[in-house]
Amino acid sequence: MSASRVIRLVWFVTWFNVRMLLASEFFILTTFISPLIFATLAFFLFQSGGGTAGQTLLYVALGAGMMGVWSTTLFGCGGAIAWQRWEGTLELLVSAPSRYDFILVGQTFGAVVLGFYGIVATLAWGVLLFGMPIEATFPLVLPLSLLAAIVSLGSLGMLIATTFVLYRHANALGNLLEYPIWLITGLLVPISVLPLWIKPISYLLAPTWGMEAIRGATIGAEPPLLAIAMCFILACAYYVAARYTLVFVLDKARRDATLALQ
Repeated sequence: MSASRVIRLVWFVTWFNVRMLLASEFFILTTFISPLIFATLAFFLFQSGGGTAGQTLLYVALGAGMMGVWSTTLFGCGGAIAWQRWEGTLELLVSAPSRYDFILVGQTFGAVVLGFYGIVATLAWGVLLFGMPIEATFPLVLPLSLLAAIVSLGSLGMLIATTFVLYRHANALGNLLEYPIWLITGLLVPISVLPLWIKPISYLLAPTWGMEAIRGATIGAEPPLLAIAMCFILACAYYVAARYTLVFVLDKARRDATLALQ
C-alpha cells in the first residue's frame, strides 16, 4: 500500500472508532465524567494540603486528565480485537486486502484521541470551578508534546490489543493495570518519591513520558525535548513489538482454526 492510502485508512478507522466509542455508555462515563471526578478530588486534596498555587492546580489538572486518557486507552485498545471477534467482523478484517495492523492502528488511535478529551475537560473544570490560570511556558512546543503523547499511547494501545487477545480474562487484567499505572507513571504523585526499583518500569511506559512532555511544555523550566524524543522512541518500539505479536497471534489462530472462537 502507498503511504497516502495508509494515511487515509488509518484516518478513516480512527474517526469511525471515535464515533463507535461515543455510542458506548461505558466510554462516555470513562471519557467524559470520570476525569472530572478525578480532577475535583485531586483539587480538593491539594488545596487541603496547602497547594493553591496556579501551577500546582495545573499540574493536578493535567495529571487527572491523563488518568482518563490511560483508562480509555487501556479499555478501548485492550478489547479491540476481542470486540471484533464477538461482533463477527474479525475474519473479514483479517482477510481484507488492507494490512490488519494498519486497521488496528486506527482503532487504537481512535481510543487515545477520544481519551484526550479528558485533559481538555479537566482544564476547563479547573478554570471554571477553582479559578485555575491557563498558561504555557512553551506554547509552540505544546502541540508537538500532545502529538508525541498521542502517538506513544496509541502504539502502546496497539501492543495492549495484541497481547490481551491471548488472555481469556482480558477485562480483569485491564482492571488490574489501571490504578498501578496511574501511580507509577507520575500522573499525580511525582516519580521522584517512588521506590527506586519502580522507576525503571516507569521509564518504559508511554504515559510517563507523555505526561512529562505535556507538563514540560506548560509549566516546565526547559523545553521537554527529551520527553518528546522518548515518546517517539517508545512508540517505534511498541509498534515493532505489537507487529510481531500480531503476526504470531494471527498465525496461531489460523493454524488452530480459532480465529472466530471466543
